[in-house]
Amino acid sequence: MRARNPLYVMAKPPPEVQAQIAALPRNDPSRGPHLLHVTLISLYDLHYAPPEWLPATIAALDSLAAAPFPLAFDRIENRKAVTLRTREPLAEARTFQQALVNHLLREKAPIMDGTTPEPHITINYRGDRLNAQKMPPIGWTVDEIILMESIVGKTTHVEHGRWPLRGGTS
Repeated sequence: MRARNPLYVMAKPPPEVQAQIAALPRNDPSRGPHLLHVTLISLYDLHYAPPEWLPATIAALDSLAAAPFPLAFDRIENRKAVTLRTREPLAEARTFQQALVNHLLREKAPIMDGTTPEPHITINYRGDRLNAQKMPPIGWTVDEIILMESIVGKTTHVEHGRWPLRGGTS
C-alpha cells in the first residue's frame, strides 16, 4: 500500500458539538470525537509534495481574511461511509470554500487536488447500509480553519496551523 498523507483545510466542531455527534447511534465509537471534521478543501499529498509546498501553503493562509460562517446538518446518510449532511444549500460555506480557493490561487499556493467537497461530517467510515434519516439539526459557527495532514490508515491527524476567521474578504 502506498503511503498517503493528504493535506486538507478543515473545520472542527467545538467540544459540545463533538459530544452531540459522538452520541449519535450511527457514530463509530472507536474513533475519538476529536477526529470529527468538515473538509473544506483537499490540497495535495504531503508524502509526494516538494518540501517547499507546505511552508508556501502556510504563508498563503497567514494572509487569509474571511468571515465566520454557519454549518448545520440535519440528516444521516450512508454513502460508502455514514455521514452527516443537509439538503440546505450551505451557501455561506460554499462561498467560503470558493473564496479560499481563489485566495490560495492568488497567493500562488500549491493546489494539486483543489476539490471543495460538499460539506459533511463522516461519523463512520464503514457504511452501515441503513437508510437516510432526518435528525434535529446539529451545527455551529465556523470561526477557525485548520491545516491538517491525515495519516491514512493510522487514524491520525497532524495539525500544521490554525487561523481564526474574523470577517472581511481576502
